[in-house]
This record gives sequence, structure tokens and C-alpha cells, in this order.
Amino acid sequence: MCVKQIFNKRLFKKLSFPGLRPLMVSALDRLLPPRCLLCGLSCGPVCICNACYRDLPWTGTHCQQCGLPLGSAIDRVCGQCIQTPPPFTHTLCARRYEFPADRLVQAFKFNRQLTAGRILSQLMCDHVIGLEIPHPDALIPVPLHNFRMIKRGYNQAYELASHMGRVLDIPVLANHLRRNRNTRAQSGLSRKQRRKNVQGAFYWRGRARPGHHVALIDDVMTTGTTVTECATVLKKAGAR
Repeated sequence: MCVKQIFNKRLFKKLSFPGLRPLMVSALDRLLPPRCLLCGLSCGPVCICNACYRDLPWTGTHCQQCGLPLGSAIDRVCGQCIQTPPPFTHTLCARRYEFPADRLVQAFKFNRQLTAGRILSQLMCDHVIGLEIPHPDALIPVPLHNFRMIKRGYNQAYELASHMGRVLDIPVLANHLRRNRNTRAQSGLSRKQRRKNVQGAFYWRGRARPGHHVALIDDVMTTGTTVTECATVLKKAGAR
């Protein structure tokens, strides 16, 4: 984590002299300048340098509904979504899961580098702001099972949603969509195996309704089976 973020979050939180905070952070950043998580060179407080930021792969032409690549920019929805529409209506992908963006995801998800998650969530925020689209009523992170949560120590989807909620001023509903069994990791499974793996794995808890327009937040979307299962539960709970 960058020095500036550490001091903003922890050490200066209870200081009675708020005027000292920016001075101390500035001095520490000069002594210990933030380093880019990808190349190690000095960078700004976001902890990614301009060169690495430019190298992050864009999604390119993709289906507006499921997010999968399209061969033609003329098409907006793929044939699969036209033939069998998923329960969600739109997919926003900030970057493709390729080098070097995949290194950020892996550092965040498996190596407890929460600063990588902050970079990813800011990329998502910038993407949404750039599109100038209506914001949803709520952000809902894809939940982890309790066993996985204890093992990892945090839910990466919630960390993304939490930062996005603060930046975009959207409430985050983190306690209603639940996972009722500890499913296998989706990576390495076929589409059919992924679908069977998460089938019936989620449920909506409580009387609160999710809201008419909600956005599911996750770190990686591959075949969309997890999102499909979650969206089906949200639709049954009242989301449109």
C-alpha cells in the first residue's frame, strides 16, 4: 500500500491537527515515493504509473449484454444473447483479463494487495463516469461463502463495490445476497461445469428489496455463469 494511503487511513485518522496531515503525507511521499505495483517505478498516489496505465488492455468491441468480444462494431448484442437472453441486461467491463491487468487482479485476489483492488475499482469508476450512463439504485457485490471469507480475510467484490460506492455516491447492499455453499473455484472448469457448480448457490436474505436497477460487482467475469445465477436470484427478489 502507498505511504499516502496508509497515513490517510490509519495513522492520521485521529489527529487533532488536520493541517499537519497533508504536510506529513507530502514529506513522506518525498522520502518514500509511491511505487507502481506493476513495474516498480515511482508514480502518483494511485500506485500505477502512466506507462503501465496505458498498457492495460481495453475491452474493445463487445456484446453490450454479456460483455463477450464481437467481431463487428456494427453489432451491439451477440447471437447467443439474442437467442437466449441472460437475466441481466448490460455488462460493463473496465479492462480485459490479459497482461498486465491480470497481474493486478491476481495480486488483489490471491496476494492480499488491497492497493491493487483500489486501482481496479478506480478503473471501473472512470469507465462508468466516462460513459455518462444512469447510475443504479444500488451496488451488490457477488458474495463469498463464509469459509472462503475466513480463509481470504476479505471479499474482493465487496472491496471493489465499497470504493465505487463512495466515489459514485451509490449505496452498497452487501448483506442480502448470500452464498449458501462453498463452491469450487470457477477457474479451470468448462462452461457446463461452471453452471452446475454455482447452480442454487445463492439466495436473497431479508425483506428488503434489491431495488429496480441494481449492478452486480465482481472482479472477473468469464462465461457469466456466476453473474447469471446471482441475477436470477435478484430478479426473484424484486430487481428489474
